[in-house]
Amino acid sequence: MKAKPAQSGAALPVALIFMLVMTLLSIAALQGSNMQERMAGNLRDRGLAFQAAEAALRTGEGWVTALANQAAANATPRLADPADWDGSGASGSAVALDAQLAADPDFHVAQPTLRWGGIQLPPEFRRVYPVTARAEGGTDTTVVILQSTFEPPQ
Repeated sequence: MKAKPAQSGAALPVALIFMLVMTLLSIAALQGSNMQERMAGNLRDRGLAFQAAEAALRTGEGWVTALANQAAANATPRLADPADWDGSGASGSAVALDAQLAADPDFHVAQPTLRWGGIQLPPEFRRVYPVTARAEGGTDTTVVILQSTFEPPQ
């Protein structure tokens, strides 16, 4: 009879090392997926804020088409820095299009500037109103501020 050779027991350490590597890969994949989920959420939040600011901008442009509102805008001072505007002193507020917004979007219409309307003789000057809109996304940390210059129809 032959004696059985002694086993070295290499299978257990190899299996444990393999399990450790698989665990580390799984943890890295979970962290990457969590980061991508947060980025997607932030992108969605910014998209909501942008669309709300765009709606407020269009509401402000529609607001300034009324002659009574143009008179009110003529007395409204310009914003010192639209990027720092916190929504105070707004000319109006747009209706929130989505219940997921942190606050209703606001718009501000200020004193117009005069622009030459072309090559007509005599020259024609037109009033162009700066319209600024501010909106927050799902949280108050996501803020979008847009600005346009709008010439109401004559």
